Amino acid sequence: MACNITVSGRSFPCKDKIGGIKRVYIAPFDASEWGSITSGVIAGAGVDGDGATAVDFYAFELTKNSGSLQQTVTASVENGTVFFSQVVELTMPNLDAVDNGEIYDLLKSRLSVIVVDNNDNYILMGHTTGVEATGGTVGTGTAKGDLNGYQIQLTAEEAIPAPFVSSADALLDFNAGA
Repeated sequence: MACNITVSGRSFPCKDKIGGIKRVYIAPFDASEWGSITSGVIAGAGVDGDGATAVDFYAFELTKNSGSLQQTVTASVENGTVFFSQVVELTMPNLDAVDNGEIYDLLKSRLSVIVVDNNDNYILMGHTTGVEATGGTVGTGTAKGDLNGYQIQLTAEEAIPAPFVSSADALLDFNAGA
């Protein structure tokens, strides 16, 4: 059976977007939160699948030019598979004893992560399988101008690209502050 192709083409877009991310919202992963998503925008993403219970996300602010989200397509002609590896890289300055504990908890957990890019798009990583820590560093640097802080890599693998979240709905249920 052939797959349906619904491509309608794409004209050359305006040059009105910029790169980078400014914040992430993180919560413990629960597969029932997102229901069955196939693509596009998720309305009411700040509540669980039944639309009634708030999901507690915690905000992690980033300094400018210190975070990125990349989605890599991995396809196999031989196996007939395609999936998207979603990787967010975060740099958070200033080592701190309290932050050490919180970051350690994040690194050992399966998470739901919403990335806010510099264009105010809200993008949900790992909506069916969760997001896991796959690398990072904690360091003081060498020179006085080097990073004293955390660099963390969080990864998800999904069957579709990370869907966009309707920010108007989602923001109602985010907790401020990390």
